Amino acid sequence: MELTPQQSNIRDLPDRSRVFLRGEAGTGKTTAAVARMEKMVSGGIPAESILILVPQRPLGRPYSIIGSNPSLPPGGRLPVLTLGGLARRLDELFWPLVDETAGFSHRELEPKFLTVETTQYYLSLIVDPLREQGFFDGIAIEPLRLYSQILDNLNKTAVVGFPLEEIAPRLRMAWNGNQSDARFFDQAQECAILFRKYCLEHSLLDFSLQIETFRKSLWPQVIVQEYLSQRYCHLIYDNAEEDYPVAHDIIREWIPSFDSVLIIQDESAGYRSFLGADPVSAATISDLMERTIRFEDVLRVPEELRELKQILATNIRMERVSEKDTPIQLSGTELIYNRFYPQMLDSITNRIGSLVESGSQPGDIAVLSPFVSDSLRFSLDIRLQKKGIQLTTHRPGRELSVEPAVRCLFALAKLAYPQWNMKVNPLEFRTALMTAIDNMDLIRADLLAGTMLSRKKDGEPLNPFSQLNPEMAERITFQIGEKYETIRNWLNSARQVEQQGLPEFFSRCFGELLSQKGFGFHRVYDMADATDRLIESARAFISVITPFPGDQVLGAEFLRLMEAGITGAQHLHSWQDDRPDAVLLSPAFTFLMRNHSCKHQFWIDPGSVGWWERLNQPLTHPVVLSRNWPSGAKWTDAEELAHNQNTLVSHTTGLINRCTGSLYLYLVRVDEQGNEPRGPLLQAINRFLRHNPGGLKTYDA
Repeated sequence: MELTPQQSNIRDLPDRSRVFLRGEAGTGKTTAAVARMEKMVSGGIPAESILILVPQRPLGRPYSIIGSNPSLPPGGRLPVLTLGGLARRLDELFWPLVDETAGFSHRELEPKFLTVETTQYYLSLIVDPLREQGFFDGIAIEPLRLYSQILDNLNKTAVVGFPLEEIAPRLRMAWNGNQSDARFFDQAQECAILFRKYCLEHSLLDFSLQIETFRKSLWPQVIVQEYLSQRYCHLIYDNAEEDYPVAHDIIREWIPSFDSVLIIQDESAGYRSFLGADPVSAATISDLMERTIRFEDVLRVPEELRELKQILATNIRMERVSEKDTPIQLSGTELIYNRFYPQMLDSITNRIGSLVESGSQPGDIAVLSPFVSDSLRFSLDIRLQKKGIQLTTHRPGRELSVEPAVRCLFALAKLAYPQWNMKVNPLEFRTALMTAIDNMDLIRADLLAGTMLSRKKDGEPLNPFSQLNPEMAERITFQIGEKYETIRNWLNSARQVEQQGLPEFFSRCFGELLSQKGFGFHRVYDMADATDRLIESARAFISVITPFPGDQVLGAEFLRLMEAGITGAQHLHSWQDDRPDAVLLSPAFTFLMRNHSCKHQFWIDPGSVGWWERLNQPLTHPVVLSRNWPSGAKWTDAEELAHNQNTLVSHTTGLINRCTGSLYLYLVRVDEQGNEPRGPLLQAINRFLRHNPGGLKTYDA
């Protein structure tokens, strides 16, 4: 790998050095750090003694790839961790050292570490009875969003570092709305406190308690610090701006124990602020370093895109624009006007087809939108399929239960376990058949679902295909009937397997049935990915939840929980699934967190306010619950405006820094609601064009 002189300087730093490296995304900081790590290992430093710390595990992938290179000297595995992951490991390893100040009622019990699903499950046991008593009456919020925001508050107390009892007072002081609505903050705090008490009583550690147990009970102990000092001698801490203040506190205290330290910060980032990320806190670590080095040149991004980045920032903030004698002309960016949304998707598809025909790989193309709905994904996928181009999506915030593969597996599980008394209705079975059988159309699936579901309370839940009258069987076709019989017979045999857990059922159903030729999961990556995530979630849930008494079954409880729309855990492989053979469709924020660049970016509908608006969270507030918010200050419209401006500038800057070729902006004159889009990003573009007529290549589709 050829390095720039600046990158070579980082690679060749002395073995004992403490350096703070900063610069914008795309300046080559991570590449330099990876080269330094590789040189250290090649020079004889054991890989297992070099701690790679990142705020989110996918960000550590470049280090993992080089660390597993067979050309490196043999040795231990390179540790690539988050502080949360490190805290969980140490909580488990040093659990006997946790003292009574941690608050656990039964420290003799083995700790149970909760996933996202199990955390929400236990929280629902606390919150749902309170809702029946009148909690949160008068606020329009779905139960799952309610759980999520209560957990956000809990997590903020751990990662920012303030007591649970301060949640409501902090939110109340900043509240600028109807004072009667402020009571919801008190109710959310009470739910958080009751949930924490429940966890302490049963030795359950959700994310917030994992961090607090490590920070307050284990980290101060000499034996723990000696263990860490002996195990890790060198630190590379990448993307420090995306981590939370408590992580920075620990790193500040830990730095003197390392032989060498390299801290890396992206400027104009901090995208995970809603999770507690604090770039201001990260920047203060530089005070403990011997040197601060800044990479200034953004590599591989065309000069015109770098100029556009500054232009957008100026116009988003509505700063005064200096008049120039010659209007600015940016030929690397195209602005394409479309009257309606479907026309825009047709235009995007045609342009992608042209790029692929001219030699670009589909994996070099990213289509970015504020949000990616099922309808957007389906519409674009159908259009690209007609051109022989594959589409892949990455939507980590999407509920697992709405994935077609998961809904199909749920329906088959209910049929395989009739003792759960979870009935499959004809509509559900029809959808499952369309997913399970390749090339199954709606009409035939509807005929099968309406006739094959048994209405008998006892016996097999599915009727045999042979019971159909000849006319109906011929209409459905015997080829489809053969596939249906294969599914029915497989379910009958699966029902006979004793002590088969739900994860094992899902795994066998995928491997033995649905992934076979002629069935719907055969060679479909998205189906395989959704199935894998479902199996992981089911295993994690069943391993933590105590078995229910009587006739209740853990598998049935998991199905009920997932069908209610519980938020699924993040899975590492879904962030690392780079497909050079497929165009990526992703929310813009998710693309930023993947931290990958691409040659061509398509921005969908810059006129949408989705590029601008902060998520409505009536029970929490990421800015107010941060260390940077002044005590007693009110959150007014002025603060909202400034926050949205800075966020949009940060996001557009980050996206352009990850674009190495061309940028295409696709506008609609009439949005899906029949209105003319007037979002702030579009206003910024129009403001630039008013001062620079012809500044962008514009087309009418």
